[in-house]
Amino acid sequence: MSAHAQIETKFRAAYYTPRTMADTLAEWVVQTGVERLLEPSIGDGALLRAALVRANLRASDQANLRFVGCDIDHKTLADVQRWLPPGHILIRQNFLDTDHDLIGEVDGVISNPPFTRNHSLPKAERDGLRDRFGYKGAAGLWVPFLLHAISFLKPGGRMAAIVPGAALFSNYGREALDLVCRKFEHVEVRQIVDKPLWSNHAEERGAIIFARGYGEGSSALPQATRWSAAGLQVAEIKPRCFALALLGARQLSEIASLSIGAVTGSNKVFLMSEAERIEAGIALDDVTLIATRARHVRSLEVSEDDLRNLGRDGERTWLLTPRDITRTQVGVRRRLALIPPDKRRSVLWLNKRSPWWKVDHGPGCDAIFTYMNDVGPRIVIGATKLRCTNTLHQVRFLQDLTVDERQIVALSMVSSFGQLAAERFGRSYGGGLLKFELADARRFPILLRNGVRSGDAFAQADRAIRAGDMDVARRIADALLLPPVFGLSWPKAAVEMMDEALKLRETRRGTFKS
Repeated sequence: MSAHAQIETKFRAAYYTPRTMADTLAEWVVQTGVERLLEPSIGDGALLRAALVRANLRASDQANLRFVGCDIDHKTLADVQRWLPPGHILIRQNFLDTDHDLIGEVDGVISNPPFTRNHSLPKAERDGLRDRFGYKGAAGLWVPFLLHAISFLKPGGRMAAIVPGAALFSNYGREALDLVCRKFEHVEVRQIVDKPLWSNHAEERGAIIFARGYGEGSSALPQATRWSAAGLQVAEIKPRCFALALLGARQLSEIASLSIGAVTGSNKVFLMSEAERIEAGIALDDVTLIATRARHVRSLEVSEDDLRNLGRDGERTWLLTPRDITRTQVGVRRRLALIPPDKRRSVLWLNKRSPWWKVDHGPGCDAIFTYMNDVGPRIVIGATKLRCTNTLHQVRFLQDLTVDERQIVALSMVSSFGQLAAERFGRSYGGGLLKFELADARRFPILLRNGVRSGDAFAQADRAIRAGDMDVARRIADALLLPPVFGLSWPKAAVEMMDEALKLRETRRGTFKS
C-alpha cells in the first residue's frame, strides 16, 4: 500500500480512541509497567497516554514502559512528540512498510487500527494485501494492520485492539479474526453495544479483541460478550431500568477532564492546620487553601470559607507554597528543614521537582471527585477554583458546560442511578470502601439531558447533605433527573435501582444477609 493511499484512507476512517476505551486496552496490555509496546497507528496518542498512566500504577517509580509508535501523518507525530516523555521511538512511515529491523520485538501490541473499508482501497492494493497476509474476502485495512502488528510480538506477548463492530457479523470479518486467534493461547472478544465517543462522532459501534500467549497455543474465535462503552458487561446490568438509563447517560470524560491532585512528597510538612501555620510563623502569602480529605468536601459545593473554617477546626487545609526561601522567610525555612537532605534525595516527588520545595498545585479545578468512598463518590463543585491533593481527583469541566449543567452532574452522582453506578464502576478496597482510580472515574455515567434545569434542587440537596441526610438529597436528585428517562414510572425505577445499590453495598461491606 502506498503512503499516499494511507494518508487518504486515514482521514476517511480516523476513529480516534475514546479515553475510557483506551484505559480498558491499557489495563490488558500493561502488566508490569516495564514492557516494550507497539502502537501501529498512534493517532492522537490516546492509547500511549493510557498505557503510560497504567504503567505508573503498576510499577510506580520503577515504571519503564517503552513505546514504538508509527503514523504516516507528520502533524500527528509532532503533536504527540510534544508531550511524550523521552525514551520512546516514533516512526513516520506507513506501518505496513515497516520490518523487524526497524521495529524489533515487543511485549505487547495496543492498537486502534484504521477502519478504512475494503472498497476504499485500489483493487491492486486490496489484492496485494490479501496475498501478503493470507486473508480472504472484503475485510478492511484493520486486518493487515493487526496481522502485521502481532508478527512483532515476543512469545507469550499480549494484544489489545479495537476492530469494527461489523467484524463480528460478516463472514470475512470472522475469518480474519480467526486468523488472529490462531496465533494466541487465549482470546476474548467484547462487542460494544452502545456508541463510543469517537473523536469524529461516528456511528461505528466497535468491538475489542484481547489476546495473550502469542505463539504458545491456538484459539478458536470465541463467542463475543456484550459490553457498554463505559466498561460494564451488559449481561450483568440489572435492574433493566438501570440498563435503560445507562445507555442514555454520558460518560464523565465526555464533559470533563480528570487528573490527580497535587503530590506533596511529605504531607506532614507541606500540609498544615490554621494553628500549625500560626505556630510556625508562616504568612498567609506563603500558603494556599487546599482540600486533602473527602471529609473536607462533604456537601455538593465547597467554598474558600468552608476550607478556612475546617483549618480553624484543626484540619490541614493549608498547603505550604512559599514565594521563596530567603533568610527573611524564617518560618518557611524552619518548616522545610523538617525534611532531611537524605529524604529529599530518596523521595521521588521531592527529587524530581525543581526547586524541590515547590509543590505543583496547578491552576485549580472546577470540582473534586472523591477518591475513596463508603456510600459512593460525589462531585463537589467549587464556589471558586479549587485545589486538592492526590487523595482526591481534580475535575475540570469543558468550557461550554453551563453552571446549571455542572450542578446537574453533581446531582446525578447522588441520585439512585448514581449510587448504583458507583457500586458497578467502583473497585472494592480494604475495609469495604469503594475506590475510584482515574480510569474508573472517567467512565462514570452521568444523567445529563437537554432541557433539564437544576432550579432549586442543587441548593436543597446541598443543604440536606450538610445536615447529614443523604436520603433526602437522593430523593431530590431523583425527582429532577429520573422523570425525563422513565416518565411517570420514575418512582418505581428509583426504588429498583436503590434496592440493587444497597444489596451490592451490603455485599461489599460484608454485611449482606440472604
